[in-house]
Formats: sequence, structure tokens, C-alpha cells
Amino acid sequence: MRLRQGFDVVVVGGGTAGAIAGIAAARTGAKTLLVEQYGTLGGVLTLGMSLKGVNDGEGVPALGGIGAELIDGMRDMGGATIVTQHPRHGSIMGQDPEMLKLRLIEMAQASGLKLLFHSYLVDTLTQDGTVQAIRVANKAGLEVIPAACFVDCTGDGDLAALSGARFSYGREGDSLVQPVSAIFRVGGVDLDRTWAYLEAHPEDFELPPDQQGGTSSIAEFRKQPGVGVAGFGALIRKARAAGDYTIPRDYFGFNPLPGRNEVTINITRVHGIRGTDPDDLTRAEVETQLQILEGTRFLRKYVPGFGGCYIVSTPFQVGVRETRHILGEYVLTAEDVMGGRDFPDQVARGAYPLDIHDVGAPSGAAKVGGTDLSKIMRSYGVPARTLLPEGLENVVVAGRAISATHAASASARGQPVCMATGHAAGTMAALAALKGVPPRALDIGEVQSMLRGQGQVVEREGSRAAA
Repeated sequence: MRLRQGFDVVVVGGGTAGAIAGIAAARTGAKTLLVEQYGTLGGVLTLGMSLKGVNDGEGVPALGGIGAELIDGMRDMGGATIVTQHPRHGSIMGQDPEMLKLRLIEMAQASGLKLLFHSYLVDTLTQDGTVQAIRVANKAGLEVIPAACFVDCTGDGDLAALSGARFSYGREGDSLVQPVSAIFRVGGVDLDRTWAYLEAHPEDFELPPDQQGGTSSIAEFRKQPGVGVAGFGALIRKARAAGDYTIPRDYFGFNPLPGRNEVTINITRVHGIRGTDPDDLTRAEVETQLQILEGTRFLRKYVPGFGGCYIVSTPFQVGVRETRHILGEYVLTAEDVMGGRDFPDQVARGAYPLDIHDVGAPSGAAKVGGTDLSKIMRSYGVPARTLLPEGLENVVVAGRAISATHAASASARGQPVCMATGHAAGTMAALAALKGVPPRALDIGEVQSMLRGQGQVVEREGSRAAA
């Protein structure tokens, strides 16, 4: 068994949260290693979905720091739109997923972050609540990697759970989880025809009831850079009646970029998948890939503008919305999220919509395919306590596994929030390792000052933290 040593901080998972956490820890001065099971950084951030919640519903920035730097760099290269307000999501921004992957690698290399790709966490070596080392598997066999502090950005809280952390799973009471999806991209789309159809059929364009304005609303959306479009329920009902559509979803959405004929498609959905069960994950991969084929056939046959579309890319893995919620010293609630609450120990902010996809039911849900979505008018603070698992001394969690309820996690799992919690977690881990103290022993004022200096949005513009 090989020993890989010499690191202050080890980040496990190089997805949306982990890539940012690794860069943050390295920039803060810690010798940092990032372990990632694939060969790129960014995770689901690189699937091409428009970013929602960079600003809150009142237009005040919620994402700063390394995440904002990433976006600015992409925008300079034509790979991201400006952030605009959106009646359903609060704010929205289009992005180029291929450029994003490469820009993250560039930023990681510049930060001094050490990368270990194609390596998979299999175990931790933990004593009295302190993780001494992790064990990973790769082409060289098994490796043991010690460090002073670890950041769990696995999405499922794998590192924390393997180390004995307590957690909840899915929805309170029944442990049901949000469904999984596979986001894919198609090219050859004639968006002029698609917009013309929506202008002629505004009832097939999904907007909040108070925003319905017929063709005038659609015309405004059409001019918006990076717009997110959802609807087409009438076309789905027509296809379902003809036997051409079996996907358990009653609408679909797409995300275009200005001047391009490629769009990102969100149409697939599989219920009852536990993302920590390999058999469930395998079933989800098979079913969503078959749904991509079915969805593409539906687009070609029924949706104006998509008649000649073709598949450009499919995801590196199925997208899992929810599994474990690590139990921290504070559990973020839906009331905190919707109320724009501030906390004395906040280290990040969130404004991604409260986006809860129906979980279905073990015996079959009466309703499938729906989504309860509420925009966040005022961004909320994310307490440092939600990143610190109870019972573990040297582990910080970021991304969708932070300490939150089922409903609150429906916002905290959003990509801009994951980037912000990743930045906070990486900085906290680095400071703890360099000072030789547990992360929870850090002076929160010093942490917040460091984060502000790194550009992180800690307080909402014009507000002060409250108890």
C-alpha cells in the first residue's frame, strides 16, 4: 500500500464545491491535495445548465470570491453571459460548460493546488473523532493519504459518513429523495422557430401566474442573455397520448447561449434512486440514458425548431440531487432560506431557488414530474456550523451534503451556493491546518475577515448579521 504525504489539507471531490474548495485552501497558504474520481473539475457545473442564484431576487450579488472570479474569466472569453433577473429563478446566467472545465483547471494550476485524478475514496482512518488519513483506490492500487484537515466535497457526505458522522437521509420522516436526472446538450436547433411557437402558444410557456403576459412576456425572455426556458406541457401531453413519451415529467426546460444553436436540455427524471446505492445508481444511469434517446426523438418530432437537432454531449454521470445531509452544529431550514436570514457565524450566502422536485412514493406517486420552485428574494447566510459535522474534529463539509433539512437543501444544493460553501470550507480547513487547531476552534471573526479579503460575499449588501 502506497503512502502519499506532505499535505496540510486534502479535499475529496473536485465537483462544483470541491474545485473551489481546493483553490481556496491552496490560496490561503495550505499545501493542498484534491482527490477526484474523474479527469476534470467542476462536476455537474460542467453540464451546461444556466446558473441560477448568482444574484438574489432583488438583484443583489450572493456569489463572490473564487466563484465570481471563475465567471468573470469565462465572460472575458465569451463563455458566460451577464447575470439578469428572472421571474421564476430570481436571477440567471448562461455559461459554456466546456470552457468552464478548462478555466477551472487553469485556476487550480495557478493556485498551486495539487491534483490527483482518477482516484476514488474507499475508507478513512479515524481515531477519537479525528481523521488521520484517507484511503483511495486508483491505477496504482490503494494509497493512504494523511493530512491535518479534510474537506468533504463528495456530494454524498461520503468522507464524513465513513468517519462516523451522523446524518439524515432525504426527506424527514420517510427518507425519500428528490429524483435524479441526466442533463444533455443538443445542437442544430432553430431557436427562431421555437420562440415563434411559444409566441403563438403562450399557454405552453411556464411562468409564475403573476408574470403571465402572453407574447409580450415571451418577447422579453427572448432578448434575455442565458435565459432559462421551461414549458411545452401541451406538446408532452400530445406525445404521451400518442405513445411517444413515457418520461415521468410533465414539462421540460432548455438553456441557450446567445448566437449558438446548441442548447442544454433538462427533460429526464427517475424516481426512487438512492445515490449511495451502486445498484440504484446503475439503474439510474441506464434509465436516464434511454430517456435521453426518447427525449431527443420527442424533441425532433414534436417541438418546433428541434426537428433537425442532434445530441452534442451526454453527462459524465447521472445527476443526483439529494442523499445524505450531514448533521452539523446547526441545521439550515427552509424558513432560514426563504426569510433571507443572517447568522453571526455566516461564511457564505445562498440565493438559488428553493427547488424541490417531487420525490414520488414507494408504491407510485399520484403526481410525478412536478417541481415546487420558490425564488429567493433576499439571499440568506450559511452558518459555519452547517459545514462542521458533529463528532468530527478535522472535517469540513461543503456542497449539497451540508447540514440542512430536505427543503433547505433544495436551495443549498444549487451550483452558486455550492461554490460559495466550497470557498468557505477550503479557507476554514486551510486556516485550521496552518494554526494546528480544529476548524470549530477558529475565531469566526478572523475567518470572515479572511473570506471578505478573498472577495467572498459574507454579508448581503446593506445588511448586518443577526443572531
